[in-house]
Amino acid sequence: MHPAARAPRAQILVVEDEARLRALLRLYLERAGYEVREAEDGRAALDSFDDAPADLLVVDLMLPRLQGEALIRAIREDSQVPILITSAKRSDVERIAGLRLGADDYLPKPFNVHELVERVNAILRRTGIGGGMSNGPGLSNGPGRRTTAGPGAGVDGTARLSFAGGRLVFEPPTRAYTCAGASGRLTPSEARLLLALVRAAGSPLDREQLLRAVAGPHAETSRNVDVHVGNLRHKLGDDPASPWAIETIPDVGYRWLPASDPVKA
Repeated sequence: MHPAARAPRAQILVVEDEARLRALLRLYLERAGYEVREAEDGRAALDSFDDAPADLLVVDLMLPRLQGEALIRAIREDSQVPILITSAKRSDVERIAGLRLGADDYLPKPFNVHELVERVNAILRRTGIGGGMSNGPGLSNGPGRRTTAGPGAGVDGTARLSFAGGRLVFEPPTRAYTCAGASGRLTPSEARLLLALVRAAGSPLDREQLLRAVAGPHAETSRNVDVHVGNLRHKLGDDPASPWAIETIPDVGYRWLPASDPVKA
């Protein structure tokens, strides 16, 4: 008789910019039987959650790049994943505001790590996942799934796109790409950025337009888009001084060059 297969562990995404506290939370949550992922800022957390949904998020509010409140609003647009806020914002007004964002619980800092673990256990019991065990990380039909039409939708529903005579081939549903012999996978933000530029090929888009395409209304500053563009250019081998794909429009933003328009592959 074969031993019963062990159920997968519930996945916790810890979003905390203080490295020592983040490591401590990971240690205690793993000891409690959970699988733990980490993010040090809100933008990294949103990308991580888009990549692989978690069963519960532990979210600090005062985060770099994307504040915790903005992160929660973005996730709550299409996911009911349980969220536990941990924050130095301790007043009743601040705690009520956090819960109204859609958080399931609020634990003011400083806190006892044992208490945090017990609160995680209690939340997951209420949601039917259970302490330390789950029906599978990132349940396909569960509260952890964040569905985004952007990267998966492609252009006009196309599942595979070819650019510049085959120099770049991109598959929106998986975000996989091949460019000049190199292959990899775009982040969700990079995929949304690419598709936004492609849909407006030949027309410049300003940073605010691109940022809304990348993160909806939840981004902190329009300059964040420059980072995403830089990362995308690096993966595509696109030299800003002599671009084949993305052209910088001074004092405006960026545009996808018409010569690189996509065709269905």
